[in-house]
Amino acid sequence: MTILIKPEQMAESAKIGTDIRHKIHEEPELGLCLHKTQEKITKGLASFSLNEVYEYVGGKDVTGVVAVIRGTKPGKTIGLRADSDAVPLEEKTNAAWASRVKGKMHACGHDGHVATLLTLCHYAAQHRDFAGTLVAIFQPGEEGFAGAKHMIADGLVERFGIDEFYALHAEPSLNLGDVGFIPGYATANADKFEITFKGKGGHGSRPHMTKDPLVAACECVLALETIVARSVDPMKTAVVSAGCIQSGFGDGPSVVPQEAKISGTARSFEPEVQETIIRRMKQVADGIALANDMEVEVEYTKLYPAMFNTPKLVEKASGYAKELLGEERVKQWHRTCGGEDFSFMLLAKPGCLFRLGMKDETHFASVHHPMFDFNDKAIQVGAATLLTIALNRAAS
Repeated sequence: MTILIKPEQMAESAKIGTDIRHKIHEEPELGLCLHKTQEKITKGLASFSLNEVYEYVGGKDVTGVVAVIRGTKPGKTIGLRADSDAVPLEEKTNAAWASRVKGKMHACGHDGHVATLLTLCHYAAQHRDFAGTLVAIFQPGEEGFAGAKHMIADGLVERFGIDEFYALHAEPSLNLGDVGFIPGYATANADKFEITFKGKGGHGSRPHMTKDPLVAACECVLALETIVARSVDPMKTAVVSAGCIQSGFGDGPSVVPQEAKISGTARSFEPEVQETIIRRMKQVADGIALANDMEVEVEYTKLYPAMFNTPKLVEKASGYAKELLGEERVKQWHRTCGGEDFSFMLLAKPGCLFRLGMKDETHFASVHHPMFDFNDKAIQVGAATLLTIALNRAAS
């Protein structure tokens, strides 16, 4: 028989989670070292009478928090992750709990992810008659700092004996009360590149005496567009976007610069597509450098791997969600070209991340928008769905 934890059962716990969310939202922090956020999380966990709480999981400069909740019967150990960092953006919501830190805000819903997991912890701490062990993971540094990678490298799986990982993420385009599941690749390889052309500077009135790297860089930006269009299978998805060219000086328009640098991002899903992009990017840059009689350097950095939701476990988890919420509330969602460092955890152990609906008459801003605010009404649904999945998988 499926274990079902209804959203209404989480109501009292969600009030506590919501209150902590508002406090975290007021004091957003960036990166891996979130001392104020960590303190709020650990104080909340302590108030739940949880005595297995660990700080700095991930390293001395990584404020990863882990809480262990043991059931009364043997079973699997399920890791449940919530990311906890903010983004560098000025908030425009005018909410009573709006950010009080200039240039920083929780515009991706991580404060809500923390609140949802704290809600789950509060409820599970009071209802321990379940099989297995729940490991609640509060992870900093998702926004470009690879906090999950740090926690995995610090022995997260081995130290706590985790068998499977599950997580959720706020989804503003999905209706409140709905959840979305994506089997297989759900987010992309999030990579960055820098291409630097090294030419010969000089006077703009004597171009024949120079080797203009800016011309080469402009040619390269256009040529990069052919990688996806002509080298990637059209049945697969990839993105190569040049976001910046740096060269020359605004107050020296008659000076041909020595160097020109292109910076950008590349997104893909399948490893073979990623390797095609890397190979073709180097070929394109080398060819343009040769044609323009100059040197070129290509730096390609793999940041976050593509997140792969284990299909068999997506089927199981979405099945539990359908029993809990009703089939009409559980959607087959679509993958995106965004990056997600939960991918590092799913490389270590199987599991999945699902999308949690935010959209109603007052919540419609996209993530990373100055008007975004996590919908508190979603906390009960998120916590109930995540706990239902965890308890059933722990007992399996």
